[in-house]
Amino acid sequence: MTTAKNYLSLGESFEEKGKYFKAERLYKKALRAVEAEFAEGSENKQELLPYLYNLGMIQAALDKTSLSIKNLGRVLSILLESRSEEDPDVIELRRVLDELHPAIHGKAVNS
Repeated sequence: MTTAKNYLSLGESFEEKGKYFKAERLYKKALRAVEAEFAEGSENKQELLPYLYNLGMIQAALDKTSLSIKNLGRVLSILLESRSEEDPDVIELRRVLDELHPAIHGKAVNS
């Protein structure tokens, strides 16, 4: 998992510098590395959260809306296995997904 954490950290560094495409590539590598370590049916799904979240958010920034919704939807699904609908993280993630979803239908987000 050290490799995954290194990719995640490096991706965050590129994101802070505004190099979103490089950050996205590193977040994808990080996610692949952590998924390879943990089987899909594993109880360690919580380990995927920072990787999926960062990838989903950078994809939103890059206007890769459908990919962003897919990854952030996975985050929400994992969160709801252990948290309630009233959890602040769940509420915030639903807000982000609600803002992204109209973009798929060609509607303005702030209308």
